[in-house]
Amino acid sequence: MIDIHTHILPGIDDGSRSMDESIEIIKKASSCGVTDIIVTPHYITGSKYIANNTTKKELLSNLKKEIKKRNIDIKLYLGNEVFVENNMLELKNKDEISTLNNGKYLLFELPLNYEFNGILDVIFNLRCKKIIPIIAHPERYAFLKKNPVLVQELIDAGALLQCNIGSFLGMYGNEAKRTVMLFLKHNMITFISSDVHRRTNEMYDRFDEVKKILSQFISEDEVNKLLGENARGIINKDIIEVASYTPIKKGFFKKWK
Repeated sequence: MIDIHTHILPGIDDGSRSMDESIEIIKKASSCGVTDIIVTPHYITGSKYIANNTTKKELLSNLKKEIKKRNIDIKLYLGNEVFVENNMLELKNKDEISTLNNGKYLLFELPLNYEFNGILDVIFNLRCKKIIPIIAHPERYAFLKKNPVLVQELIDAGALLQCNIGSFLGMYGNEAKRTVMLFLKHNMITFISSDVHRRTNEMYDRFDEVKKILSQFISEDEVNKLLGENARGIINKDIIEVASYTPIKKGFFKKWK
């Protein structure tokens, strides 16, 4: 597995609290078959989570030194999970935020409980600058849980979807689980990641359980793409080939299918 969404830089956001906790999380990831991790600390303007790339690079360098000392065979790369705003391009140009592995892909999140006005414009502007937007855990957003067909507008505008391991396990509630399964069945997901924050998270421990769930609905090749092969394109700074999705519709009993 290649994990493109993690909060394991110590002491920088609501994730790992210490170097020891970060190492413990990374050890668990490695033991479960993770080969590469992109660290994606939150960047939220107006909050305490606004560390710039200089700080993040220093923390990442220290973390790499520690895993090398301990002979942990895993590769780490820099990224961010940016809380959506209209000036993300300006933040990138000022070296405040990082694309994933300093490449073409930018991971950002939306508000959980309300719809962000102008999201299609944000996606369009990023694509115009040859930045490919990745929307973090879309299955958790209230407006998409209520009306999942709206995700098609985001995909058609040029965004890719990254869903969380925990969503398939019901860790974010039944609505998020129903929504992520709908996205899976309609071939809308490009990446599945841990979004791991703390050593107590069970994401890696239940990795095999998630693979079994996925394999009930998609082929082994497709499972491998969602858990690693597509993410390899980010690491290698390639353009990822995304298959077309099938549209979501309402059934006879007004249920999405």
